[in-house]
Amino acid sequence: MSRLLDPLRQAFHSAIPLPLKYGVEYRRCYKRHRNLQQWSRDEIARYQFRRLQAIVDYAVIHVPFYRRVYGALGFRPGDLNTPADFLQLPCIHKADVFQFGEEFKSDEFERLRPIKTVTSATTRDGMVMYRSARAETIRCAIVWRHWFNLGYRYREPRVQLTTALASADKSAIHDDLSENCRQIDPRAITFELAPRLYSSIREFRPRLIYAQPSNLAALVLSWRQRQLAPFRVPIVYLVGEKIYPEYRDIIADFFGGPIREYYGNRENTASAGELADGRLYVHADFVHLEFLDVAGQPVVGAPANIVSTGFENYAFPLIRYHTEDVGIDRDHPAQALVGFPTLEIVGGRNKDLLLTPEGLFCPYMASQLRDVGFSRFKRVQLEQTAADRVLVRVEPTADFEFPRDLEIIENAYRKYLGRWFTVEVAIVDTIPPSDYCKNRMVISELALQELRQQRAF
Repeated sequence: MSRLLDPLRQAFHSAIPLPLKYGVEYRRCYKRHRNLQQWSRDEIARYQFRRLQAIVDYAVIHVPFYRRVYGALGFRPGDLNTPADFLQLPCIHKADVFQFGEEFKSDEFERLRPIKTVTSATTRDGMVMYRSARAETIRCAIVWRHWFNLGYRYREPRVQLTTALASADKSAIHDDLSENCRQIDPRAITFELAPRLYSSIREFRPRLIYAQPSNLAALVLSWRQRQLAPFRVPIVYLVGEKIYPEYRDIIADFFGGPIREYYGNRENTASAGELADGRLYVHADFVHLEFLDVAGQPVVGAPANIVSTGFENYAFPLIRYHTEDVGIDRDHPAQALVGFPTLEIVGGRNKDLLLTPEGLFCPYMASQLRDVGFSRFKRVQLEQTAADRVLVRVEPTADFEFPRDLEIIENAYRKYLGRWFTVEVAIVDTIPPSDYCKNRMVISELALQELRQQRAF
């Protein structure tokens, strides 16, 4: 009976066009930003600077952190008159947001209808921050603009494998009928569930798959191990991590369609999308990206730290925010498809795999501790030290309690990984970042060797 009712449910949820469901503000934003990408370089640069002036002036007046920090420098509203003035403002780091989080809230915080979010814990335990409702609406418009540029349209079938579902059943598959989107919990990407996911995705016939590259590469390799036939997906949209060449080749070979990359963050201070020419274009009408050396000077054409500013989040502004990503400013190439600058991601967004006897596996580290209610840690890192051994490094908070907390961690990870590995837990003072990289969540040379072999195959 449920299957018989599915067409009626789909018709009910799709009766109203998505732009109408998203609201008047979305439609205005989408139309404006759709047109804005065709502006000239000079017009976009002037627009960007006006947006920087607006967010900086607002922050000095309404946000305690900037009122205090900029005020100590003698900076006042109206003092931002040239790009050189902007370079004199200090950069902020994640540590500032952790320490002074409440001070980043505007004194108009509630009026701006903030939406709470948590960063993805690439560098450490997830950072709590907020997006204003308007900033989220504009972000949605920017994403849809990018999808339209790639040839994807409202309510065409889409599969997403990026977000853990609320259901306690980690193998759950949920259909968002309003969006015509099949959502799959990435924790279900295992060798056992691979055939079920294959059938579910193939039968859905998506025009776009939205996934993190490590998740999708692990899933594709599981399908290949089971000798499941490739099928075409017109657009594979990869987000959230640096795309290794091994990932790109394995995924493209299976699905046959183009791989397109999106670079962004949950802080809404970085946003860029790959277009048909293979270049990654900064969404310069939504964010401002700087590429700075260790002395804080701009760099073009060489690896540099990415420092970002979002234009629209007045509830919780992040101005000159150090993303801890490394990229290359590729400026404005000849024959560019739009008037935005381009970049290349070098490092800072890695998430690797483990090699198990059953195949490659994409682990979720911090979530295992949250599942047992444990929060007294800053960072977690896994390293596969041998085919059957994994070392779990934990950087604790000041209130970590020995030996009780160590036992909690050991039990959680032995339950999670014990079917394949002997698990050792090490409590460390700090987990240093790798070269060109945030804290690597997983380190496994064995998994990378397997990826290279599969790519060659």
